[in-house]
Amino acid sequence: MESRIRVLVGKPGLDGHDRGARVIAAALRDAGMEVVYTGLRASVPAIAAAAVQEDVDVIGLSILSGAHESICQRLVEELKLRQAVIPIVVGGIIPAADTEALKALGVAAVFGPESPLAAVVETVRALASGGPLPEPAPAPRAHVPATRLDHTAICVRDMAASIALIEDILGQKVAHRESVATQKVDAAFFDFPNGASLELVSPAGNAGLEKFLEKRGDALHHLALRVKDLDDVLQRLEARGVPLIDKTGRPGARGHRVAFLHPKAFGGTLLELVEAQEEHQ
Repeated sequence: MESRIRVLVGKPGLDGHDRGARVIAAALRDAGMEVVYTGLRASVPAIAAAAVQEDVDVIGLSILSGAHESICQRLVEELKLRQAVIPIVVGGIIPAADTEALKALGVAAVFGPESPLAAVVETVRALASGGPLPEPAPAPRAHVPATRLDHTAICVRDMAASIALIEDILGQKVAHRESVATQKVDAAFFDFPNGASLELVSPAGNAGLEKFLEKRGDALHHLALRVKDLDDVLQRLEARGVPLIDKTGRPGARGHRVAFLHPKAFGGTLLELVEAQEEHQ
């Protein structure tokens, strides 16, 4: 009789969510494979030791913590110490930009959110048999359904002096000023006929902006795009591996709800998403 494929499914790291790992384990069992599940918060050495002891054909890791690169590098090293050659498959919240780095470490295949279960099963089967890997399905693209540019923000140290300078250059008065206590900033807006604004933002206890000013001085800080259904947009972006600073909207200036994406999500530029107050209501 043909021997069954044996797969170890590991859940390394500190996050306590294993629903995805259990779904994958069930899909592999349904495909006729034997699955060894290490349970939550398994250490990397323990995963490597179990893989060798159980004589598995493939190791599957489910990682949601964002530490996928360091975890995979340590697992590769632990397997080398045990003189074990076992292909590694990684799934979870993995940004598409990190796929090539993981493969350079020695990971055989990477699956992000919403990957088809059939593709995972066929890849594991191919790795176990030594055959060619199936062609990967096109990765789902994460879109920001922006309706327009909301504002461009400049971080400044001296708000009063900066307002005076911009008023002189633009020949118009500042349209709105406020202190946003939830973000520990002072903000001022110059509005334009097309609906976009220029924002001046200054720290009022915000450590991140203080560090920004120390490093760069008065400078462009972020771009802001107007969206509808902010929390829904954030949920879909997170599900597709887009790195976020805010996973839900929070109060912003002018009564709007806002959220920031990590600069890695937008080519190094800090991006803010803004849901207008009237749209939220």
